[in-house]
This record gives sequence, structure tokens and C-alpha cells, in this order.
Amino acid sequence: MNARFGWVILCALAVTSGCRTPSSDWNGNWKMNPSKGNFQGPTFTISVSADGEYRWDDGKSSFTFRCDGKDRPIGNNRTDACVKSSATVLDRTRKENGVKTNAYHWELSSGGTVFTSTATAFRPTGPVITGQLVASRISGSNGFAGQWRDPGSFQRHADMTLSLDTQTLHIGYPSAGQYIDAPLDGADAAMRGPHAPEGLTYAVRSVRRREISMLSKRNGKVVEQDSLELSSDGRVITSSWWNPDRPTGKGTLVYEKK
Repeated sequence: MNARFGWVILCALAVTSGCRTPSSDWNGNWKMNPSKGNFQGPTFTISVSADGEYRWDDGKSSFTFRCDGKDRPIGNNRTDACVKSSATVLDRTRKENGVKTNAYHWELSSGGTVFTSTATAFRPTGPVITGQLVASRISGSNGFAGQWRDPGSFQRHADMTLSLDTQTLHIGYPSAGQYIDAPLDGADAAMRGPHAPEGLTYAVRSVRRREISMLSKRNGKVVEQDSLELSSDGRVITSSWWNPDRPTGKGTLVYEKK
């Protein structure tokens, strides 16, 4: 996933810390209005080292892997294996305690200008979830390495569902197959589902009834500050995010209640 939309999720969970009962205005189905925001779509970079290590980095989450077919430990009883079948196709398989949990298929177009990643999440119960990311090349000309833009992120995250009670927040993006169930105690939480950002957590730092702020952290390091504002009539959520070192460079997205 794109990591950009993850901030909306954890921002909303902060509400209950500032008032005894959560406002019902947060609950419901929301629709993004791209024309009211200034975000042009997420970008990410894929690099390949001289010794064959791949690295994905979108500025907030990152991960590395090697395409040698081996189940390599990645922590928390998980392994990741990659097989590259051609210069334009590779497949990764992730396991937890020896059980397959995720599969990722990467493929380049014949001209190398379009990158497609199909992610599949296998759950112990419930249906298999599949999501697809299609990005256009910004820079680079050799294989997967280069900078890419994901214009389809708006479509995958255009619809948002949110439910909030006194203990838990559930929020999801049905088209992306991504969701989060977060306790309302300010603990770090991560998004789940295909293309969910890796190594990224969200922690609430301050709370007001219709305005909250939080920090995004990658592997424990702060990478972004975010805020969420709910309009007085409860019909609009305006999100803003910025690098703590560059507070004037804010991005915004707007969701309207259906």
C-alpha cells in the first residue's frame, strides 16, 4: 500500500483519549475528494545493490530481500523467499511459523516503464485477499531499479470505512483489502492486508474532540507528523502530514461522509 493512507487510520483512534465517549461523527463510510487535496500520489524507490540485495523504500516504510530462493529469517518467526524467473518477473513468498501468509508477484512491462505488483494475503480464517499496485516509472532504466509513482493509490483508497467504540477502532479500505483494528490506548499499531507498509507504526501524541495529531514511526524512528480534523458538522475529514524537519511542506487529503 501505499503507506500514505495509513495515517488516517491511527489518527482517528486518538479521539477517545480526549473525551469520555467517542463522537459518533467518526463512524461511517467516507469518500475521498481528490480535487480538495494537494497530494499527487505516492512514490517509492527500488534499488539493487552490487551484491544483489533489493530494497524498497517509500520514505516511510522500507524492506530488503535477496532473490536466491532461500527462506531467509526476517524476525518474529517469519521468513521471506524470492525467486527471480526472468529479468522482468520475480516472486516472493512470506511465511510465519512455516505457514505461508503472503505472496508477492512483481512484473515489468515489455518496455520497462510500468511496474505491477500483485500481493496476496492468506489468513487462518476468512477469504484470501488480493491487491494490485500499478506504477509508472519516474527515473531509472534498468530492470526494477528506479523511482516509481503509484497513481492508482487514489482508486484503491477512495472508499474508507470507520467504526469506533470505547475500546477499539476498526478502519478499512475495501478496494485495497487493507484494514486495522487498533486499541484506543495510544499503543503503536500497524495496518494489515496486501501492500500494507512494512515496519511502519502509528502513535498518538495529542487529542482533541475534532482535531488530533500523531507520529508515524519506521522501526521506532519518527518519519512523519500527521493531523486529522473533523468538521463541525461531522461531514468532512481533512488530513495533513509533514516532515517534522520541514513543517511548511504539508500534504493534504479530504474525505467526505457518504
